Amino acid sequence: MSVRLPPCDTSDDVNPIFWIHLHGSLTHFPIAFVFGAALFEALGFICASKRREFGIVGSWFLLLAGLGAFGAMFSGLATSKWNPWGKDLLLQHHLFAWPSFALIVGLATWRLAVRGGSSRPAFLVYLSIMALTCALVGGAGFSGAKLLLGR
Repeated sequence: MSVRLPPCDTSDDVNPIFWIHLHGSLTHFPIAFVFGAALFEALGFICASKRREFGIVGSWFLLLAGLGAFGAMFSGLATSKWNPWGKDLLLQHHLFAWPSFALIVGLATWRLAVRGGSSRPAFLVYLSIMALTCALVGGAGFSGAKLLLGR
């Protein structure tokens, strides 16, 4: 069974249904990767014998989340007709989505810059920010579902 999108309406740029489906699809990548990164980074913090291996996996997941966040954000802006704030449910969604985007990209940049060479207290701060990011991503997903379902 396949989903068939309606043809594009050339009078209004691209059909908004296309952007809604694309955004819904693209957001799952950074969500899954950031939660996976948090899991492996936390395991690396706890399990000293496998710290390097877990750190490598966590770093790759975070890098992929950072790259995927750009696609999710671009398609989200296209869905909202390039309105970065909105009102009501869209505003609620953006209040979670924008900080999530910034934190994912910032964490990925930091992780690439230090390459596992941070102190234990600095890494604990990094994990705390990662936990906050996961909470914000969850809020963005929840508010996005409310926006899509109209509740």
